[in-house]
Amino acid sequence: QTSGRNRFQCLLKRPKQAPIQARVFTETRTAEPKVAAPTAISLSTLHFGDSRVEKAVRQAERLLEKDIPLLIHGETGVGKEVFVKALHHASSRSKQAFIAVNCAAIPAELVESELFGYEKGAFTGANQKGSIGLIRKADKGTLFLDEIGDMPLPTQARLLRVLQERCVQPVGSSELFPVDLRIISATNRSLREQVQLGRFREDLYYRIGGLTLELPPLRERSDKQALFKRLWEQHREPSQWAGLSREVLELFERHPWPGNLRQVSSVMQVALAMAEEQPIRPEHLPDDFFVDLEMEPVEAAEPLGIDLNDAEALNRELQLAGGNISHLARRLGVSRNTLYKRLRQLES
Repeated sequence: QTSGRNRFQCLLKRPKQAPIQARVFTETRTAEPKVAAPTAISLSTLHFGDSRVEKAVRQAERLLEKDIPLLIHGETGVGKEVFVKALHHASSRSKQAFIAVNCAAIPAELVESELFGYEKGAFTGANQKGSIGLIRKADKGTLFLDEIGDMPLPTQARLLRVLQERCVQPVGSSELFPVDLRIISATNRSLREQVQLGRFREDLYYRIGGLTLELPPLRERSDKQALFKRLWEQHREPSQWAGLSREVLELFERHPWPGNLRQVSSVMQVALAMAEEQPIRPEHLPDDFFVDLEMEPVEAAEPLGIDLNDAEALNRELQLAGGNISHLARRLGVSRNTLYKRLRQLES
């Protein structure tokens, strides 16, 4: 237990609000190799007309310099970390560190030592030099706690104390270290339900959720077409100007995108690599992309015996299949890419 005197001294040493400084983006992420800092992301580039995203951006901007905690809620892959990076870059803390922690990725037995740091020899296998921990690394900057709903209950109690006292006590130490940071949390779970189930502390929930911002899944966004084109622009090589074909844009519009923006980004990179300097066509898309578009099982379809060189017959069957290339390919006993290429050859 820490003495009352130590806690009083910590309160006396608590830093004042960080002054406004030049905006230079830096990033540190745990458990991943260090890479060059990405180009700073602007809040204005996060939406292209979707009203729900625009509302979230507008509300976040108003709280940019307020000491009000933010909780970002949304499905996996909707861009929660990108959103928080943009907030960091737009704030007066942008010159300082941005520390992103995936609470679900750190083993439960290491969460506390990773977050709060530890004294040398605090436990078996500890670094002999000790560690200041990720919270203190974020001092003067922004700490992003992703998937906070997966944080173990004992760690939640220690985090609550940090939020209340603005001091960190490393594992195995009696000393308290003051910190000045902005903590933004994110989750793909309903924390209210987690509280009711006894899996998340109610007092911590209200401490981190001053304002909850909802980021909609891609399938519900009204600005999908603009997003697709933006991601194409982001991932293409300078020599790749051909863009996306009409067929691909239609497939993208129909796709449910369970992996959201993360999935689109992956599909786009593969497609660009396959297309090289051609327009991106369906045959350039990875096979996994089509799984979510398939509507009928193989056994429900009667095999077809038509000639793949018969353009009229192929087009007729495609119309009967409602334009579902996957369904027609299965009935013909060929791959989707083979059918796409054959149709393309017959058109030329």
